[in-house]
Amino acid sequence: MAKNRIPKQVIENTLEILAINCDPPFPQNEVTIKVQSALKRLSENKKALSQEVREFVLSSNGIFTSSEIHSGLQLSSRQEKKNTSLALGRLVDEGLIERVGKRNGHFRLVDKDLQEMDFLNAETRTVPIWLPFGLDAMVEIMAGNIILVAGEPNAGKTALLLNIIQHNMRKFQVHYFNSEMGGSELRKRLSNFDDISLSDWAFRAYERTDNFADVIAQGYGKLNIIDFLELYDNFYEVNGKLAEIHKKLNGAIAVVALQKNPGADTGLGGQRTLEKPRLALALSPNKIKIVKGKNWKTSTNPNGKVIRFKLVNGCKLIRVSDWYLEN
Repeated sequence: MAKNRIPKQVIENTLEILAINCDPPFPQNEVTIKVQSALKRLSENKKALSQEVREFVLSSNGIFTSSEIHSGLQLSSRQEKKNTSLALGRLVDEGLIERVGKRNGHFRLVDKDLQEMDFLNAETRTVPIWLPFGLDAMVEIMAGNIILVAGEPNAGKTALLLNIIQHNMRKFQVHYFNSEMGGSELRKRLSNFDDISLSDWAFRAYERTDNFADVIAQGYGKLNIIDFLELYDNFYEVNGKLAEIHKKLNGAIAVVALQKNPGADTGLGGQRTLEKPRLALALSPNKIKIVKGKNWKTSTNPNGKVIRFKLVNGCKLIRVSDWYLEN
């Protein structure tokens, strides 16, 4: 009766009737003690559950649901689930969590952590990264930037990335994450470069297909090459994954390859994929287009310019035109 919020006086009256009809009769003076004990125990249980819900919420990441709390805390009774809902409501009122969209029982932890920017003492020099075909002379790349390469299948994404590694591995600590090649195939690809011996390659390579933000090399002087960011559905998630990578860089640079459809300027995920990168390239067979160059190095706008090239032996990028604007 207490769990179902029956008024205290009604509970006492009911117990008095039951006490009288007990055999032997239940002492009337103990009725009030029993009622008070039940209400106290219920109050303590509610407080304990409320604290468990709070601890669950504080340990959560992203969106969580009330059903996940029921499962995680092993709550099965109707009253426990009702009390969980009340506890979540109080946390919403506190501003600790907020409801997500119009979906019932979906919440997220409110992130109030702020990192103040010391813009007066911030580093303003560009990062001395080499990019093919003079791109580094057209667009500034600064610490903590993402460069996006959206390429069609077999258009030369890996060749482009390996060239970036070759020309930057003496200036940066390079970490190469590959989702397609094993060690044998990578060795064969590197052996195709006739201007450098295999033993002179100086970078670290890893097989990795997802959750790149968890393993990003952080800090100034680190160059992360992700070949490539795979998604087979839910392409809208690409921007979120790029944002996670960007958040972890802490001064490092990330060059991220992404698949794109033939003829498209953006990778799978559309225009949202352009939000975080400071330089975004569209790679088609024998053609590179600057889709987004945020910080120009000269007074000339590089956006929309294309260049033609030939890919030789799966590794050499041979220029066959200057940068120009397509009609």
